Amino acid sequence: MMRSAISLLSALAVIALATAAQAKTVSQREYERGYKDCSQGRYDQNQHGASYKKGCRAAEDGQPMSPPAASQPAPSNTGKAKISDLKGMESIKAFDVMTSRGFTNVDTLTSGDTIYGIYYNAKTKQCVQVTNANDIVVSADDIGTHPNCH
Repeated sequence: MMRSAISLLSALAVIALATAAQAKTVSQREYERGYKDCSQGRYDQNQHGASYKKGCRAAEDGQPMSPPAASQPAPSNTGKAKISDLKGMESIKAFDVMTSRGFTNVDTLTSGDTIYGIYYNAKTKQCVQVTNANDIVVSADDIGTHPNCH
């Protein structure tokens, strides 16, 4: 009984992570690929897309990886990335916004129709839980710490 419950939770986590990974736009994935390739001294000679080149250029210039997204972070005088505007946002858009603000999804949990995404921003050291229900963000909270926020 316990093993089947653990297996079910593991399967749900994998599905949620796969869904979150698909939520990135093609240009975001290409930007990240270009950034990672050039950070490691590789350049894909067969790839000449604008997003790939921008990512490569950012890596070569020593800039932090920040793939293109629909929304950019609002300026903050606290040094923390803004999360208060996520409530009520469509889940896919919220994922893009979190990514554009420097957050990385580090864990995902599900319970019924509710998905809890844990995001970490290495620059601001924020650990945030975004709660989604029916494809809408119902809350975004700085939870301070999580085993994967590091």
